[in-house]
Amino acid sequence: MAEQSHLYVLHQGRDVWNQWRQEHHSIQPDFTGADFRGAQLRQVNLAGAHLNGADLSGADLSESLLIRADFSEANLRRASLIRADLQEANLRAAILSNANLSEAILSNAVLSDADLSGAILTGAEVTGTNFSGVDFSDADLSGIDFSRANIKGARLGKAYFSRPSDTSLTDNYHEAFRAHTHLQQKQQGKRRRGIEAEDLDERAHEDWANDE
Repeated sequence: MAEQSHLYVLHQGRDVWNQWRQEHHSIQPDFTGADFRGAQLRQVNLAGAHLNGADLSGADLSESLLIRADFSEANLRRASLIRADLQEANLRAAILSNANLSEAILSNAVLSDADLSGAILTGAEVTGTNFSGVDFSDADLSGIDFSRANIKGARLGKAYFSRPSDTSLTDNYHEAFRAHTHLQQKQQGKRRRGIEAEDLDERAHEDWANDE
């Protein structure tokens, strides 16, 4: 359950929250299971925050600092993550269907990379996104156009593509994709069935849509 004192500070707006984070940098904010549907959280410092199981559908997290944040099993459907910094973020089993990840940063050449294993990214926008070294194991990548994204070194083992034509990869990544697909088919004998996204349970809805 989310820490109510953290919610109270965040609800006072971006500037108050970011100042509070600077003064309490050792605290890991806890927003577990919080309802942030449609929230305006642009340029907010949520580094290291616990957002597992939170509902962030339609939220604006553009240009936010999300390093090492825990989004496991969170609902980020249709969320805006444009130019967000998600280095080392835990997005395991998160729902990112139709989310906008354009120019987001999910990897770091020195530190470990983001975990998107089991995540659902169907229809997500990934233009200019850095996915190098990201773990896509068991992720649903149906309908993703990776042609203008960086997926060098990404782990695609057991990732699901509804059909080859759904996914556009640059020439640099075709060989890696084919290798992963061949290995998957050899080990499993047939392609894994797609993951069906299920709506999360309804929670009491707090109106964040007009926050600055």
